Amino acid sequence: MASEQSHHEQAEYNEEAAHSIRDTSPDWAVTMCFYAALHLVEWYAKVQGHDLEQQYPNYPSPHDRLLAYVFDIARNRQDRDLNKAYQDLKNASQIARYLTDIKTNSRIHYSRHNPRGVDNCFNNLEIVKQRLNR
Repeated sequence: MASEQSHHEQAEYNEEAAHSIRDTSPDWAVTMCFYAALHLVEWYAKVQGHDLEQQYPNYPSPHDRLLAYVFDIARNRQDRDLNKAYQDLKNASQIARYLTDIKTNSRIHYSRHNPRGVDNCFNNLEIVKQRLNR
């Protein structure tokens, strides 16, 4: 099982990778932003001493557990933007990876038709980082 430090390091690595490919592979930058956020949530859970498998036993996948956990954190701390930012990152990543709801490949979609979507992903990642680091 990964340590809290390894999740934090992976989040930083994913964010650096996202920045490095932002202009050349915006679809993968979007995906890397989501995975940076995912590892930040995993890090936060470990720092808080929460076992997500035990806390959310009826959720079929790790992604579902993380979504439920983020929702609970946001509700308990009254950080609605945390939940929205994480949800938006997850959705953008799925669009980029599986080409859902777009009529062309994701690289063209993000670089030509939706560059603001890439900016939004970086902004959402920043929200996740700020909310979980306080």
